[in-house]
Amino acid sequence: MKLSELIAEIRKLKPVEQHRLKEFFITSLSSSASEPVFQEINERKNKDGYTCIHCSSNQVVRFGKYTVKVGTKDVERQRYRCKDCKKTFTDVTNTPLYRTHKPNKWIESIIYMLEGYSLRKSADLIRGVHLCYLVLLETQSVGCPKTNRL
Repeated sequence: MKLSELIAEIRKLKPVEQHRLKEFFITSLSSSASEPVFQEINERKNKDGYTCIHCSSNQVVRFGKYTVKVGTKDVERQRYRCKDCKKTFTDVTNTPLYRTHKPNKWIESIIYMLEGYSLRKSADLIRGVHLCYLVLLETQSVGCPKTNRL
């Protein structure tokens, strides 16, 4: 069966069945879907070599690894240190995924945002995520400045 035939068959399904199929694909792929995103961010940010995000120096060395829990798996990520300013950073520092404990949920929320769902509806569709978390993710992904917190 060709992809175009498969798409035609999916379009023939009732909306409820289409939604169930979509949920199946999201839940089955979401735990592994965040890893290519991290690799893509790392490649794009560092295509000209590693530079320090604090002082823009090119004197950057690897500085160990750290473990992040993504879904049910533990994933190791690289940490870097600048020789000039001695500060450390990671491959996702200064990106929307920095300090995100649920990167797979972030990807799902972006998918729903692109499809035009409201934040409230997206929070209902994504399991284990509160509306406030989606508001935070949206402001981080759009690049809005952080507000003063009490």
